[in-house]
Amino acid sequence: MKWSTEVPITPADKPLDYSGAILLLGSCFAASMGEKLGYYQFRHCTNPFGVIYHPAPLLALLQRARDNRDFGESDLFCHQGLWRSLWAHSSLAKPEKEDALAALNQALHQLRAALSSSTHVVLTLGSARGYRHRESGMLAANCQKLPASHFERELSTHSEVAGFVDAMLGILRGFRPDIRCILTVSPVRHIRDGLVANQLSKALLVAAAHEVCTSGGAGYFPAYEILLDELRDYRFYDRDLVHPNQVAVDYIWERFAGAWIAPGAHSDMQEVEAVRKGLAHRPMHPDSETYRSFRTSLEARIAYLKERHPHMDFEI
Repeated sequence: MKWSTEVPITPADKPLDYSGAILLLGSCFAASMGEKLGYYQFRHCTNPFGVIYHPAPLLALLQRARDNRDFGESDLFCHQGLWRSLWAHSSLAKPEKEDALAALNQALHQLRAALSSSTHVVLTLGSARGYRHRESGMLAANCQKLPASHFERELSTHSEVAGFVDAMLGILRGFRPDIRCILTVSPVRHIRDGLVANQLSKALLVAAAHEVCTSGGAGYFPAYEILLDELRDYRFYDRDLVHPNQVAVDYIWERFAGAWIAPGAHSDMQEVEAVRKGLAHRPMHPDSETYRSFRTSLEARIAYLKERHPHMDFEI
């Protein structure tokens, strides 16, 4: 007897392997997938500017990276003792103006390098609801704890979202014509405006993503649908009832790996996991012959992996 309806996923025609690199941009769910890719030692770059939910600020950052246009002091403001920018997440805010500017430009150079080197990119759409800064007129990547009166809330239509995504894909292919693009809608719920408003926002994102994917612009990974229609239970949410918990993240990762990671890479992923667990082991008797033998075997496995994939780093 089946207890859930499994969301079908079409395997990728050109999946990611250890010779490639992947860029992940968007919501905090992109960060969760980035942590998994890092754990398994894939070359990846995740959200250089921090978590960004709306596609318009993501597009603006990609345009800036394409134009190689560094940030200047006019892109900063001081609030609550920190220098901040509407272009980035508050995690890039700094007490000193020079440090904040350096962090922004370092993130920009990191993004530009990833755009040139990545074979795959995941764009995770978080919300169709954006916050337009009244003074500058820009859709903010993050409101930076400014008063709500500084912003005007707006809901992008599915056509507008599709336009943002199409423009992003155009920039990505300008850096690398053969890049493989994956769209997904974040399963993280945005309930500040209410559950109905969250569902409306997600529906607009899903409609836009499928419009782009139907035209052949990208592949689609159904992270949102897996959590809502396959797992479908509050036991798969964290205590805030908004974010998927670790069990859900692990399951969605398994479905992603099954579809978007090359079958030939899975054996090395298992070996990486075994090494990770071995390195995490804390022996009761570190001077014993048994443990010395264990470490010798572990170091041999690391050497084997590094010979096959020189970018791997286990920080022994």
